[in-house]
Amino acid sequence: MRSTALRIAERIRRQVEQHFASGLAFGSPESPTVSVGVSSAQPSTTSETLIAQADSALFQAKGAGKNVVPRVS
Repeated sequence: MRSTALRIAERIRRQVEQHFASGLAFGSPESPTVSVGVSSAQPSTTSETLIAQADSALFQAKGAGKNVVPRVS
């Protein structure tokens, strides 16, 4: 499941990057970036824990630089 979530997150990040890259030709000063934190749940995982894990992964992504989906385990 986690590998699927990572692939989807990367696809979203790449599509945003490609979509806005075409706008740079029209004089846009800067393209937006997307950083994504991914988490996956086990049967015993609470929604609060899942959100906390995703939030932590998002901060890791932001710390790794702009426009990333980090490959953390």
